[in-house]
Amino acid sequence: MTATQSSRAPTARQGLTTAQVGSLLAPQRRLLVAIAACVLAGAALEVLPPLLVRQAVDAHLAGGRGDGLMLLGVLYLLVVAGQQALGFASAYGTAIAAQRALRDLRARLFGHLQRLPARYFDTTPLGDTVSRCTADIDTIDRLFSSGIASLVADLVRLVTITVTMLVLSPSLTLLCGLAAPPLLWFTRRFQLRVLAAERASREAVGSVNTALVETLGGAEVIRAFGQTEFFEHRFRGALQATQYAYLAATRYSAVYTPLMAVLASLIVCGLLWAGAEGALTDSGVSIGTLTAFVLLFRRFFAPITTLGEEWQTVQSALSGAERVFQVLALPVEETPAAHSVQQARSEPEPLIQLKDVIFGYVADRLVLKGVSLSVRAGEHVALVGRTGAGKSSLMHLAGGLYAPWSGEIHVAGADPRAMTDEERRQRLGVVPQTLQLFSGSVLDNLTMGDVLVTRTACEAAAKATGAHAFIRALPQGYDTPLDAGEAGAALSAGQRQLLALTRALVRQPRVLLLDEATAAIDHASDAAFRAALRRDAHDSSRAVLIVAHRLSTALEADRIIVIEDGRILEQGAPDELIRCRGRFAALLAMETAGWDWHQR
Repeated sequence: MTATQSSRAPTARQGLTTAQVGSLLAPQRRLLVAIAACVLAGAALEVLPPLLVRQAVDAHLAGGRGDGLMLLGVLYLLVVAGQQALGFASAYGTAIAAQRALRDLRARLFGHLQRLPARYFDTTPLGDTVSRCTADIDTIDRLFSSGIASLVADLVRLVTITVTMLVLSPSLTLLCGLAAPPLLWFTRRFQLRVLAAERASREAVGSVNTALVETLGGAEVIRAFGQTEFFEHRFRGALQATQYAYLAATRYSAVYTPLMAVLASLIVCGLLWAGAEGALTDSGVSIGTLTAFVLLFRRFFAPITTLGEEWQTVQSALSGAERVFQVLALPVEETPAAHSVQQARSEPEPLIQLKDVIFGYVADRLVLKGVSLSVRAGEHVALVGRTGAGKSSLMHLAGGLYAPWSGEIHVAGADPRAMTDEERRQRLGVVPQTLQLFSGSVLDNLTMGDVLVTRTACEAAAKATGAHAFIRALPQGYDTPLDAGEAGAALSAGQRQLLALTRALVRQPRVLLLDEATAAIDHASDAAFRAALRRDAHDSSRAVLIVAHRLSTALEADRIIVIEDGRILEQGAPDELIRCRGRFAALLAMETAGWDWHQR
C-alpha cells in the first residue's frame, strides 16, 4: 500500500461510517423535514435583530428622533421569541428522532450479537463487547442530540449570516474574509488530530471495560491467589491510558475555542478602528450599518467557534459508531439448508449421532479427530476424559454452537444448527459447563420466558432433580426474585446448578446434554439426581449425554465413552470397562485413591 493509499484509507472508512450513521435516520424522513424547516426559519429570524438595530440607529438615534423606537422594540421581542420557539421545536424534534434511531440500533445490535457464531465470544473480550453496546452507542446519542443537530444548524446560520453581511456591505465582508485562509487551515488540522485522538479514546474505554469485567468476574480467584494489588495496579494502568487518550482529545478543543475568540476579537477591533478613523464613513457605511455588521459578525463567529467543539463530538461519535458497525458487519452464524430440518421431522433413531467429526477452534489445531458415536432413545451415555480431551467441544457441537470442519451431526433427527428456536426448545435440554441465571424470579429462570411452560411442569422437573425442597424453603418459593445484584448470587453453587438442571428438564426434551452438570453438587444430592436421571431416561425414552466430572456419575450410565486427545479410546458398559482394566479402570482407581485424575 502506498502512502497516498494509506492516507485515504481512514477517510474512506470515515465516509462509510458516516453513511451508515445517516441510514439510521432514514425512517425519520418526515420528522427530519419538519426539523429542517424549523432550522431554516430560525436562521432567517436570527439576522433580523441586527437589522432592526441598524434601523434604530440610522433612522432614529442618529437623527435624535424617538418616535417609532417602541415599535422596533416590540418587533425585536417578537423576532427573538419566534427564534427561540423554533429552536425549541427543532431541538425537541431532534431528540425524538435520535431516540427512535438509537432504540432501533440497540435492538439491532442486540439481536445481531445473539446470532453471532460462538467463536466470536471465544475470541472477543466481554468487556469490549459491553463497551460497544453501551459507551459507543452513547457517543452516537450525543451525535444525534447535540453534535450533528448543532453542526447542521450552525452551518445554516453561517450561510444566512454571510449572505446578509454581503447584502449589507460587500466591502466589510471582503475585509472580514481576510481571516478565512488561516481559519480554514487551522480547522482542517484540528479535524485530523481530533479524529485520531477520539478513535484512541474509544479503544481505551473498551480496554477499561474489559479489565473491569475480567477483574470483577474473577474476584474470588484473585483473592485466593493474593493478587489483589497486582490487578488493582493493572486496572490503574488501563485508567491512566484512558486518561491520556481523553486529555489528548480534549486538548485540541481547549486550544481551538480561545484561538477562535482571539481571532474574532482582532477583526472586530479592526472594524471599530476603521469606523473611528472615518474610513468606513467615506465608503458610505453608516454608523447603524457598522453596528449591525459587528453584531452579525459576532453571530457569524459564534457558530465557527462552536463548530470545532461540535466537530469533536462528531469525531467521537464516528469513532464509537465505527466500533458498533464493525460488530454489525460480522457475519451471523450460517445454518444448513432448511431441507435438512424438514427431513429430520421423522426423528429416526439414534437420537444423538456423530459420524467422523473433525473439529478445532483455530486452524491446524484439531480438538476432535474423527469422532463417531451414537446415543439411542432411553440410553444414558457418559463422556469421561481428562481436561482438554475434547469432551466439552463435543457437547458444543451436539448443542449446535459450532459447526464441524467435516463429518455429520444429527440430534433428535436434525442438524442442531438448522433447528428453529421452537424446535430447539422442544428437542434439546442443555446444561452448559458455565452456569448462568438471569434477573427475575426462580420461576422466570425455569421457564426462560416460555409462556407454554406451566408452574406444574416446573415443580415436577424440580422434584426430579431434587431442587424442589430448597426452592420451597426460599422466602417466596418459586416467586423468589433473583435480581438483587448478580442473578442468583444469594444461592450456593450447588443450588444454582440444580436450577440449571431443572431448567433443562421442564420442557421434557427428547435429548438432554449435561456438561459436568453435577460438579458443584454435594455427593448426597449428586447420588439422588443420578438415580432420578437414570430413571427418567428410561421412563421417557430420552437420550442423555453427560460429561462426568465424577466417575461415580459415569457408573450410573448405560455406557461410558472414554475420550483422549480428541479420539474415542474405549467405550462400553461400566462393568465391562472395569473388567477390561483399561483407561477407565485406571482413572477410577485414581479417584478411589483420592487422586485428581482430571489433569494430564
